[in-house]
Amino acid sequence: MPPNVFRNGIGRLLPSRGPDGLRVWSIDQAPRSTLYGAPVEATILLEDTDDLDRADLPLVAEVLGRIDHYLETALHFVREAVAADPALFGLTEAESQPYLRLPAADFPLDSPQLTFYLDEWHLHFAEGRLPICDPYGLAVVFDGQQPLRVEDLSDATPIDPDTTEIPGRQNS
Repeated sequence: MPPNVFRNGIGRLLPSRGPDGLRVWSIDQAPRSTLYGAPVEATILLEDTDDLDRADLPLVAEVLGRIDHYLETALHFVREAVAADPALFGLTEAESQPYLRLPAADFPLDSPQLTFYLDEWHLHFAEGRLPICDPYGLAVVFDGQQPLRVEDLSDATPIDPDTTEIPGRQNS
């Protein structure tokens, strides 16, 4: 396993191995969101390679440095998606109406997390009051700086943290 590394604009990255050949690079100092009043966990997931430089590191640095901008962008995108297709979110048109009037800061999505892949990145809201959020939340998928779609994670398979190898940690 490669050692911890430092990248300008990102900071220290901690490597670990995930399931199915995934390499997980965790951002040591998560960016703090003033919108949520908490740090936002961020990881880079690579398939079958330890070569961190294959990731779009300038994009990662941009997103980390402007975390609240991207959170607001994602929240606005979800609100627009609720207006366009309330059924995707488990809502009727009438049930969707109160959500459409909410400012982004009050939209009922919580516990944001960032995950970067080679070809896209996800802003995952692990919790929320929309029916689609049960049990794993939802993700806004971005291509570069633009949101593309909302992903329903209700059928997702959670990753067991006890199967992820992290140097210096005893797995159960």
